[in-house]
Amino acid sequence: MATFRQLKSGKWQARVSKDGKEFSIGTFRSKKEAEIEAGKVEEKIYYGHTLNDRDISFEDVVMEWLNEHKKASVKESTFKQLEVIVRLHILPYFGNKRVIRIRRPEIKRWMNKYADMKDDNGEDVYSFGSRLKYLSVLKSIFHYVVHEMEILDKDPTSKMKIPVKDKIAIKKKIKYYRLEELNQLLDFMETYRHQRFKEYRLYYMLLYFLSQTGLRISEALALKWTDLNGKRLTIERQTSRNENNKLKLTTLKNSSSYRTIKLDDEILKELKRFKMIQNQVIFKYENFKRSDDEIIFQNYLGNYLTPSTVRETIQDYCKKAGVEYKGTHGFRHTHAVLLLEAGASIKYVSQRLGHKTIKTTADTYLDVTEKIEEDELNKFASYTKRNKTESESAQNRHESNSI
Repeated sequence: MATFRQLKSGKWQARVSKDGKEFSIGTFRSKKEAEIEAGKVEEKIYYGHTLNDRDISFEDVVMEWLNEHKKASVKESTFKQLEVIVRLHILPYFGNKRVIRIRRPEIKRWMNKYADMKDDNGEDVYSFGSRLKYLSVLKSIFHYVVHEMEILDKDPTSKMKIPVKDKIAIKKKIKYYRLEELNQLLDFMETYRHQRFKEYRLYYMLLYFLSQTGLRISEALALKWTDLNGKRLTIERQTSRNENNKLKLTTLKNSSSYRTIKLDDEILKELKRFKMIQNQVIFKYENFKRSDDEIIFQNYLGNYLTPSTVRETIQDYCKKAGVEYKGTHGFRHTHAVLLLEAGASIKYVSQRLGHKTIKTTADTYLDVTEKIEEDELNKFASYTKRNKTESESAQNRHESNSI
C-alpha cells in the first residue's frame, strides 16, 4: 500500500513497499501525480518487474548508455564523437542531477543557452547543425532510460525540436563548380607541371576523378587499383585519423555508402593513362616509391594522401587557376548538380553518391532541382506557346464573316 506525505516545499512524496521494505519513488507537484506514479510502480511490483534505482544520477545513466549500449553498436569514430558531445555539452549541465528530476523546461533552457551564445561579431557560436546533434544525443540517452533501463515512464525530450526558423536562417547554399569553372580549373591542372615529377599529374587526376564520380575525398584517397574492375568501381573503405592523428583506413559512413558505380569511357581512359605514368615514374625515379597497397592516388613516397594536405594544395591551385576554392566536397556537389542538369533522376544521383535515402539527396539539392524544373518547364512553355498574332487574325476573320 502506497503512502503519501506533503513536504514543506508543497510537493508530495510517494513511498511504496516491496519485500517488507518501504522506499521513496520520488516527489511530485501534486498528490494526484504522486498517486498515479505510485500506482504504476506497484503494478510493476505486482507483476515482478525489475525496479531500477530511481535515485540514480544522470551521469551514471550516461556512462551506462555510452559504454554498455553505444560502444558495441557504433563505429569507433562515432563513439568518440558521442563521448566528446556528452563530456563537453551534456554532462556539465545535467550530470549532477538525478535523472528523474530532469524536466522539459530545464531541457529547453539548455537548448536556449546554446542558441543564445554569440561571438564578438554577433554570429552564432553553435550552428543549427551542432545544436541539432546535441539534442539528438540527449534524446538517445532518454530513450535508453525509458525503454532499456525502465526508470522513467515518459521521455522528457519527446517531440522536442530545434526551432525551424533557426534552421532556415542558417541554411547555406551548397558550393559547387559551374561547368565552365570546372573546365577552367581542369584545363589549368592538365598543363601544370610539378617541379619534382613533372609527368606525374596527381592532382589533375584527383580533381577530374572527383568531379566525374562524386566520391567523398576520404573515399577517393582510400582507393586501390584492385577496386577498379572493368568499368565498375567498388567503394568499400575510407581514410580517417586515429587518436594519435595518424592516418588509417576505416569502414564507411553507413551501409548505403558501400556501393559500386559505373565509370564512363573518358574517365577510364584518363585512369589508364595515369596508371601507366605512375608505373613509369616509379621505374624512372629511384626516390619515387611504389605503394604496397596499390593506392591509386599515392604520393611519391608510396603513401596515402591526407584530406588536409589535399585541401591546402587544391586551395593553392584554385588561386593560380583564377577559380574560387569551394572545398573538396564541392567536387562531390558538382558531380551531383551536373548529373541533375544533364537529366539524371534524383534516385540515380542518390544511389551514385551513396546517400542513405533519396530524401537526403532531395533536401541537399532542393534549390538546384527547383531551378532545373523551372528551366525545363520554361522550355515546354516556349515550345507549346501559341502564336497570338495568328490566333487574333483568325478570330478577326471569324467576326468579320459573322457581320
